[in-house]
Amino acid sequence: MKFPVNFVSIEKELEPVSRSLKGRVLNAGCGNRDISSLLTSWHASSVSNCDIATDIPGAFLCDLTSIPQPDGSYDSILCNAVLEHVPDAEAVMAEFYRLLVPGGHLVVSVPFLQPYHPTPFDFRRFTRAGLTQLGERAGFAVVETFPVHSLAQTLGWLIWAHLEERRSRIGKLLCWLPIYLASRSFQTPSPNQTYAANGFQAVMVKN
Repeated sequence: MKFPVNFVSIEKELEPVSRSLKGRVLNAGCGNRDISSLLTSWHASSVSNCDIATDIPGAFLCDLTSIPQPDGSYDSILCNAVLEHVPDAEAVMAEFYRLLVPGGHLVVSVPFLQPYHPTPFDFRRFTRAGLTQLGERAGFAVVETFPVHSLAQTLGWLIWAHLEERRSRIGKLLCWLPIYLASRSFQTPSPNQTYAANGFQAVMVKN
């Protein structure tokens, strides 16, 4: 049965932080969807992609703790829903700090209230305070933090994951439409949502 939760598009999710994705941009943990044209339609002058495995032509295939580029290669870095999957998030943040020019921006999103979703691993979750601490320990100044996804999307995903783990076909039949309608109708989180956010997105600056 098709996953019923309606999440906003990557275009809408990144729009509030689009002004920070400028100049030479690295999409770190790019996956298989190339959003280079989206980033260049905003403020990027060029886009590099990297991941441990990806089908995007020209992308760097590498561990995010060792990206084969010189110090200060980028004006901004995007790391969207990746840090929960890496074995050493602190080492990845240190590598981002190395790669950015002084004053460069890091846009990073992390999960808080999300079910286990290994691709192929899933190690951790972050509170808003935990994300701030992660950035500051790496040397970044955290400029702003936003919640990602609404309470309806959070609850819908958690309920669906529970039903799949229980292998409850009847439960899924009963819950599919309510989850679909609620997550489609309520897609914008409260700006100050902290206790029940699906995840958090932060803009950080290299000091």
